[in-house]
Amino acid sequence: MYGYWGKILRVDLTTGKISTQEFDEKFARDWLGGVGFGVKICYDEIPAGADPLGPDNVFVLSVGPIQGYTGILGSGRFTINFKSPLTGFWGQSTGGGYLAEELKRTGYDAIAIKGAAKKPVYLKVMNGKVELKDASGLWGKDIHETQEALWKEVGDKDAVVVPIGQGAENLVRYAALTIIDGHGNAGRMGGGAVMGSKKLKAIVVKGDKHNPIKDPEKLKALKKEVAGIVKDNGFAKSNREEGQAMAVIAREQLGLLPIKNFAHGSWPEGAKKIGSAGGDFNPVLKPKPDACSSCVMGCHRRVVVKEGKKCDMDGYGPEYETLGMMGSNCLMDDLKAINYANHLCNMWSIDTIEFGGVLGFAMEAYEKGFIKKKDLGFELKWGDGAAMCKLLKLITFRSNAMGKLLGEGLRVASEKLGCPEIAVQVNNAVIPAHDPRAFFSMAVNYVTGPRGPCHVTGFPEGSELGIPVAEYDLPGMDRFDDKLKGKAALAWQDICQFDNALSYCLFYDFAGYTHKMKADMINAITGWDTDTKELFIMVGGRINQLCRMFNLKHGLIPKKNDVLPPRMLEPLKEGGAAGKVPPIAKMLKEYYQERGWPNGIPAADTLKKFGLDFAVADLKKIPAAK
Repeated sequence: MYGYWGKILRVDLTTGKISTQEFDEKFARDWLGGVGFGVKICYDEIPAGADPLGPDNVFVLSVGPIQGYTGILGSGRFTINFKSPLTGFWGQSTGGGYLAEELKRTGYDAIAIKGAAKKPVYLKVMNGKVELKDASGLWGKDIHETQEALWKEVGDKDAVVVPIGQGAENLVRYAALTIIDGHGNAGRMGGGAVMGSKKLKAIVVKGDKHNPIKDPEKLKALKKEVAGIVKDNGFAKSNREEGQAMAVIAREQLGLLPIKNFAHGSWPEGAKKIGSAGGDFNPVLKPKPDACSSCVMGCHRRVVVKEGKKCDMDGYGPEYETLGMMGSNCLMDDLKAINYANHLCNMWSIDTIEFGGVLGFAMEAYEKGFIKKKDLGFELKWGDGAAMCKLLKLITFRSNAMGKLLGEGLRVASEKLGCPEIAVQVNNAVIPAHDPRAFFSMAVNYVTGPRGPCHVTGFPEGSELGIPVAEYDLPGMDRFDDKLKGKAALAWQDICQFDNALSYCLFYDFAGYTHKMKADMINAITGWDTDTKELFIMVGGRINQLCRMFNLKHGLIPKKNDVLPPRMLEPLKEGGAAGKVPPIAKMLKEYYQERGWPNGIPAADTLKKFGLDFAVADLKKIPAAK
């Protein structure tokens, strides 16, 4: 078998047993890798009703066929998969850096971890040897301290350390996975908390195996073609020169940028202070591009601030989502304060998107009297950078009752405080920095997405930016039109989950890298004869169908859970999306019809179409289907 080792490393932390599971080419072609492998394993093995922070949850770290010395641009991505402690439904997150390459080089395509250790451990996968090692002395340390200690212990600084910090240890439900000081985070849905619940302090990987390639010469020619295209591409060039902060000013003008807990539609002076490409980001922070493996964009930014002040740091600076959620969403225009709080999130394993949503909510709740100064020990006013860092510490270390409550997620906290109407969330997960009132298709994507409100497991905004998708006969479209938005959400969810199974960077989809090129590279590596229709409609579609079945198995009720928060149905009074409200009912009906989901539940014939016959019997066990 080419492109795969055909091996999944299995680890049971309860018993300490380590084994290897083999898979065949059919499994590889059906699920491809990454999230595909993850959802199949988790669906099969996590029982309905399992506590996400209990030993029955399974944590899967996985890659696809394009890593392991292939040098394919955009291949430096990995996926983590689990039942989310934040939503109680499907959880996945993707990250970059250098982990994907190193994992593939170990000779495994995935690592699946279940159970829970009695005391802290780390998993060492190095040079053909797998061991569980004591990590008791590392518990309580941040990710920088942990990675430095483990590099010293294993004697190889080229090994990739995947640590968790204190937020994950303390089971904040949106604790992230942050790697190499925050370079290549897998942020959303609480994967860090799952590791924390298992007392798994870190994973260390190092290998030197070369991924077996069927046609190396064909792959070499394809890579050369792609490199030439990407080199001259405007998006790639802008990303390289300006970083992700380049999107802030443009998206504020479109009405896409979240402002004051999504209640305002315009903030041009603030966007300029925190954005690049005409803004203050690069002059103030003086960042340096730092690329993931096999990348020429380098959208991650290494930042060093040494001024003898509280905001000093040496790590990775904020990207677009962080600038939107912890910046404009909180009327925070102090760039160095955002940068420092982002650094603390990285050190402590806290997702910046989720924290930014919680912070914006908490600031509004404080303004309206639902949160009092006595609940915090300090004032929490809009734009206050010092208060932002204090709240982050309160949540990370679960320091008091309010810190504990806000660490449970937005829906839980807002209901307890009596103000659910100001919580911008879907199933306890915050809406990211893409306001769906500015791009209507994102609304239906948020309520139906495999992991909930997300722009990485579905980006139909692409169609509303004018990008057609031939595989689905989907044209570019006006962002405020209500036609074909359900179909656009379906198409881009399939495309994105294909990318997340391939373990490939979505940014390259906008850098001149055609879908056919990806299919051609897969064929050159594996020897298959696949095409984009099979990869998107069947593989991406199969993954999305099983993600939906996972969610239904674990209690999702379409009428209750496929719902936008109230604020998204309130038109903005100013800005690029003023007066607009997404027609969610019409779009959702279209989406269900296109998916083959009567009333939001996959029909038996739909599951069979995707080869999911094993899931048909589970339809009878789903409460929502009765």
